[in-house]
Amino acid sequence: MLEGWTPILLMGIIAAVIIFFISRNVSRIVLFFIAIILSLICFGVVIYSIIGVGGWNGMGMGFVTITVFLGIWIGTIIGAICKKRLNK
Repeated sequence: MLEGWTPILLMGIIAAVIIFFISRNVSRIVLFFIAIILSLICFGVVIYSIIGVGGWNGMGMGFVTITVFLGIWIGTIIGAICKKRLNK
């Protein structure tokens, strides 16, 4: 049922896991800085997929990028919360 969506969902999950493991090794300020830089890159890719690529290819590129964007911020939030609880 999820044949076409599985790679897209896996990209988001992989991004969340990578950011979570990064959050365990860096400070909270560096974590949010990394997340903001990666978010700006994702935003640029979405703009490029709309303007530069267009069509179905651009829409696919946009879906993957939005999924990675959500994975980045989910991993950042979970990593920050876990780091906060471990430091108490």
